[in-house]
Amino acid sequence: MFIPAGSGGIGTFAIQLAKHLGATVGTTTSTPNVRMVRELGADEVVDYKEQQFEQVLHGYDAVLGTIKGDGLEKALRIVKPGSAVVSLIGPPDAAFARQRGMNALMRFIFGMLSRKIIGLAKRRQARYSFLFVRPDGRQLAAIGELLAQARIRPVIDRVFPFAQAKQALAYLETGRAKGKVVVRLVDE
Repeated sequence: MFIPAGSGGIGTFAIQLAKHLGATVGTTTSTPNVRMVRELGADEVVDYKEQQFEQVLHGYDAVLGTIKGDGLEKALRIVKPGSAVVSLIGPPDAAFARQRGMNALMRFIFGMLSRKIIGLAKRRQARYSFLFVRPDGRQLAAIGELLAQARIRPVIDRVFPFAQAKQALAYLETGRAKGKVVVRLVDE
């Protein structure tokens, strides 16, 4: 499984979960974070400041789209036929609209939004889908158990008090957070 931005909030968690499920994991990060993502379980790490991952990695059967821009299109270059490309950031597709009971107009609009990436995936004999993350009590309980057993661990970069929520968002926007950024609602 290819998980870009392995040192980010989603990446640090996704790497550990994928490894727990038995996947071989490839990721991207910058030089200072290579050791950290390897410790989280990444098997192949590409320093994006030194190399283009699509020129180094190949043969992946799954991609978790976690970054904006042309990352999904580049990720399609490293997948093998029959692969699944799942994006958490879009574009949403018509199947997503159908699952949510949206009307025909919204299904059409979402179909148009995702037309390019779906076409590129089909050319690579891969499947594209958009995943809207929603709370699921059973899944959260299972993840909670993995956390309690220390089989996966949260990676927290910084904790901000609620009064500094604006600064926390500004910090997130820099794209340099290693793991999650937490806003504490109650002072301890």
